[in-house]
Amino acid sequence: MSFLPRYGGYLFLLLFTLSVWADGAGAVPTICAAAQAALLTLAQRRPGSRGPVLAVQPVVTYLPIVLLGRAEANLDCLLAATVLWCLPNRLRWFVFVAVAASSGFVHVGWHAVWTDHLYVDLNTVAIGLVVYSLLRLPRLVDRLERTQGDLAEATLARERLEVARRLRAALGDQLTGVGDLLRQARTELATEPPHARAVVEEATTATRRVIETVRETAAVHRDLEIRPADESPVSRLTPRLTLLALITSLVAWTVIKTLETERDSVATAVGGAVLSSLLMAQVLRPAWVQRLLPVQAAVTLLPLPWLGSAWSVWLILLAVAVLLSGRGIAAVLGMVGLVGLRAVYSAPDARWGWMILATEAILVVSGLCRFWQLSTQLNTSRIALAGTILQVERLRVARDIHDLLGMTLSVLALKGDLIAALVTRDPGRAEAEIDEALRIIAGAHTEARALVDDRAARSLRSELEAARRALADACRTVEVDYDEDLPELAGAVLAPVVREAVTNVLRHSTPTRVEIACRNRKGFLHLNMRNDGAADSTRTGGQGLHNMRTRVVDAGGLFETALTGGEFSLTARVPCP
Repeated sequence: MSFLPRYGGYLFLLLFTLSVWADGAGAVPTICAAAQAALLTLAQRRPGSRGPVLAVQPVVTYLPIVLLGRAEANLDCLLAATVLWCLPNRLRWFVFVAVAASSGFVHVGWHAVWTDHLYVDLNTVAIGLVVYSLLRLPRLVDRLERTQGDLAEATLARERLEVARRLRAALGDQLTGVGDLLRQARTELATEPPHARAVVEEATTATRRVIETVRETAAVHRDLEIRPADESPVSRLTPRLTLLALITSLVAWTVIKTLETERDSVATAVGGAVLSSLLMAQVLRPAWVQRLLPVQAAVTLLPLPWLGSAWSVWLILLAVAVLLSGRGIAAVLGMVGLVGLRAVYSAPDARWGWMILATEAILVVSGLCRFWQLSTQLNTSRIALAGTILQVERLRVARDIHDLLGMTLSVLALKGDLIAALVTRDPGRAEAEIDEALRIIAGAHTEARALVDDRAARSLRSELEAARRALADACRTVEVDYDEDLPELAGAVLAPVVREAVTNVLRHSTPTRVEIACRNRKGFLHLNMRNDGAADSTRTGGQGLHNMRTRVVDAGGLFETALTGGEFSLTARVPCP
């Protein structure tokens, strides 16, 4: 956050104190205004001091009236801001309205006309609300920035719960049914081998249906519409409070200046309404700032020679628009020039006071405008961040469903074919393979949970050993060789690559020989895989090869494949941090 928005409240309090002195209120009101500003700052900086501050602030507010017998300056506005800052939610707005309503009677008496009362009350409401907002909003925006991480974590947690639910629906009952069929086949191996074989074939068919279900789940999950939810109350409160303070200050200012103008009051009211509307359009649509700036300059400057001092007050809104244009030093110089032009149209003995008031007003309005834009941008960025996290997580889960569960289920299907062939030839080995298949089913459930729990991810070493076991049933020769010092982070990238590559070998090849080597060399972790019996379809790849390439490239690595004379080779290289 830039300097002006963060410290705008303190600058405003300083300028308010200077304006009390510049208006000729005297030493006592100026000192009391400074004390009020200090107390309000203390309440804002030290939450534990709010009770004592609230007790002392009314005394400081009305002390000039007690000592001087009259009200030289309206200090009620800072009391109103203190009430908003220090009281609980249920009381603060009620007491704020009471302070504002009583300020008219305190400063102009019981018998004054209603317009005088309205003038004082509006001053109290506008300045009190602005001071509270300027002091409150930096904290809200800071809190909004801090909650970006909270929103990201909540979004991720909700998504992972939804993934777990979908996987349970897709895998739970079906895999349990496959396990039940295999257990039934094991009990019937010795007594009814033909029926046991039929049960195993049924289990294998059911496994292949599970594979199709998993593929469909991955595709559906990847293509779901991204709709992150932002339930943080801060994200709604910040822009609403800013917009309320901005609109209140512009409306109150227009009404006050109209009441102050003895002649040309209609022109002043119309000018305030038109220029405030133009400024609100620039705030709500930042892209319009440059386009509307010439219009606002023309509406402000052209009537100035004829309407004079009454109209010159709207130079302040033009200065705010110039600051919103974001032209750096040029914008600041333009603002200073407009403040000087405003001073030219004031009485010579009051020019310093008018310059302070003009700067104060510019600070308030531009600060509120910037706050609204900033809080809105932060809300948008929070939603964008949540959407990005959600999209990345869905792509990751869809990829992992395809890669990780794909291999496990493919191995399970191959086990089913092997068991069916062994039932009549070698019942003892068939029983051992059934036990292995049941362990694979249990592992599939574990892997489904691992998809939504990063801590359950398998290491590269575990994947290489799992690859050795899975390939041993499918081909005559399997060579798996790897270094002992496999880096953890780089290994986490290559572990699912190994798994998907093995799945592709089992699914798309009829290999007799598979070689896998993993080496840690010169700051890179190298993976090389080679198998014969590759089908021509392997050349074009598919979602599996795309997933592997994405994993490696996203980690800053290199991924290459080749198919030559029925031999498929894969090379992946990942940097070791």
